Amino acid sequence: MLCPTRAEASLTSRQPLNCLLLLILRLLLLTLLITLNGNAATAATRARVSSSTTMTRNIEEENVLLWGILSGPPVLSESIMGTMGRLPCNVTPPIYEDRVALVIWYKVGLKTPIYSVDTRDSNFAQGTHWSDETYRERLSFNVEGRAGTLTIKATTEEDTGEYRCRVDFQKSPTRNSKVNLTVITPPESIIILDSKGATIKDEKLGPYNEGSILNITCVAIGGRPQPRVTWWHENTQLDNSAHPLSERRVGNVLSLGKLKRKNLDMQLTCQASNNNLTKPIISSVRLDMNLRPLIVKLQGENRPLSAENSYQLSCVVIGSRPAPTVTWWKGSTPMKNTHEIANPDGNMTTSILTFTPTIDDRGKFLSCRAEQSMIPESGMEDGWKLDIYHIPVVSLELGTNSLNSTLREGIDVFFECNIKSNPWIYKVSWRHNGNILENNPAEGIVVANQSLVLQNASRARSGIYTCVGSNREGDGESNPVQLDIRFAPVCRPLQRTLYSTGRNEMVKVACEIDANPTEATYVWKFNATQGETIDIPASLVAVDRGRSILHYTPATENDYGTLMCWATNEIGDQSEPCVYTIAPAGEPDPLLNCTLLNQTSTGFQIECIEGFDGGLQQDFIMEVYVNGTTRHPKIYKSKTPYFEVRGLVPGMGYNVFLIAHNNKGRSNATILQVYTLKDPEKQTVKITFTKSYNRPLTTTSTIAPSTAPDCVCDEDSDVGRGGSAEDESKLDDGSGQFEFFIII
Repeated sequence: MLCPTRAEASLTSRQPLNCLLLLILRLLLLTLLITLNGNAATAATRARVSSSTTMTRNIEEENVLLWGILSGPPVLSESIMGTMGRLPCNVTPPIYEDRVALVIWYKVGLKTPIYSVDTRDSNFAQGTHWSDETYRERLSFNVEGRAGTLTIKATTEEDTGEYRCRVDFQKSPTRNSKVNLTVITPPESIIILDSKGATIKDEKLGPYNEGSILNITCVAIGGRPQPRVTWWHENTQLDNSAHPLSERRVGNVLSLGKLKRKNLDMQLTCQASNNNLTKPIISSVRLDMNLRPLIVKLQGENRPLSAENSYQLSCVVIGSRPAPTVTWWKGSTPMKNTHEIANPDGNMTTSILTFTPTIDDRGKFLSCRAEQSMIPESGMEDGWKLDIYHIPVVSLELGTNSLNSTLREGIDVFFECNIKSNPWIYKVSWRHNGNILENNPAEGIVVANQSLVLQNASRARSGIYTCVGSNREGDGESNPVQLDIRFAPVCRPLQRTLYSTGRNEMVKVACEIDANPTEATYVWKFNATQGETIDIPASLVAVDRGRSILHYTPATENDYGTLMCWATNEIGDQSEPCVYTIAPAGEPDPLLNCTLLNQTSTGFQIECIEGFDGGLQQDFIMEVYVNGTTRHPKIYKSKTPYFEVRGLVPGMGYNVFLIAHNNKGRSNATILQVYTLKDPEKQTVKITFTKSYNRPLTTTSTIAPSTAPDCVCDEDSDVGRGGSAEDESKLDDGSGQFEFFIII
């Protein structure tokens, strides 16, 4: 309990007796002050704190004394600069019958009170309130219940300090209490710096490589007292080791070692706060990272590929960020014709290679390689050893024995078929001029797997040979090998052997042979009827395009007979001569088996078989006469005995003469009589029905030309459709018969 000073006594107009001893003690401690002030306390004004001269000395005395006596902890109060500061003071009387007389507020360091409330003659609401001019209406004092509060509006840094609240009661001793007010200036801003000291913008941190170390600094600017700076991830505090950088700056360095994939998009938040009254200011950054590939995989199975077929192979890369660089390799050769498809989330990239393998790719290693170019040594790959299927590659060659000898009739010829195949062949076949050769030892054809032997080869074995290897990919045919069997000349089959000519008329007789080589010399002889042979002079013989042409002119009857021709080449002499018959020329024979074809109303076709041509070239003539006339025929000529006639009169008869003709004259005519068809005419069929109720219905019909309309029946008639008796009576004329007509 404290006793009032003399200045306070003069303000309260009373001196409690029970505080006398305490007052004496206080006066002894303040002897020097009492001597200087004399009786100034008795001259103090009544209760108005506007008399500041006397109170200044007393306040100084009291502050020196009371701050030593009030050694307990002060009440702590905080205020954000610019807001209201609230200083509590207990104004509750110690005894029930007592009441507050005077409340005075002091600030340590000031010589005068800053605020007072005089309630001796009234209550707090109607009491006399006084405020120091320095605060300019910023101070007010309110009492709610038993607690009083001094409110300071728009606090500033200068308002920070210790305050003393003195409460005088009418009966009880004076009460003093201390309040420590702190005016807080929140931090102004936060900046986040990367490891190079550059300010991070757009809330994006990085990108940092996977496995690297992260160092970032948060700097809080301003704030009094200096703020606490901390790092957070969501609700977890990562670092609180802040340190002052200057009077107005506080920093905190966050270090994260060996970043992992889970740190991608991690939000790091820096908080700065120096009070519990306002929310901390924050700044966040999101961690962007470069990630190495996790999986590189060729899609599908490693199966054989067919050569020269186009394939699309897919390689999937998972886990790389950003999209990786994907390359394809065949051995050490980079591949082209690729394109990439990235998933929307960017976590998977598919590279597609368009690949056409060749036979030479068999056994090579095809690989897909992915790497993150931002991260050293981040490459991964997957690959296959290529197994290439292909159509057999086949080559054909003559055997060694055949190469070293002249290929002439009667020798054995060997062929060897060399095959490269994957998978291996299941069949080898042989072809001669495109036709399949089967194993036939009886004819001298021996097929033994990849070898072919032609025994005692004749000239018929000449031609182009190939071998064919077959596997599951298809048939591979070899290069063609021309087998050229050399042989002595022989007569060419199916050549002309009969020549007809007149006396003293020259005829060109061609001696045609087959020989290999074709270069040959010729000898002609005439076989007379007496069995003698006469050599033909070489002056009458010419060689034209591999054949010998004899210009022969029979002069007498004995010059008709047989000509013989022999040829010789490097292989040998012709064993049997070519024989040609020279016969006297005559008129051709008549045409045979003439047949009428495709007869119409305006024409027809006729085809015959030609007879002997008289030994000369013949042609054919058709003459068409109208029946009963021999004038103005239609004449048709043809190189073959086939004729087609058009534009004739319908329903008319014609006499047709068919004749063969050569340089010696005309044959006898083959005569046909031909009629063209008539134009079609409309006819009707008359059908008569006899009605009987006891026997089946009978009909009679008559076909006769008619000019009646197309239909003589009513379209709605029920005749023949099961009509009623009433309908039938309409058709029946009473005779039991009725008729209708059908156009045919």
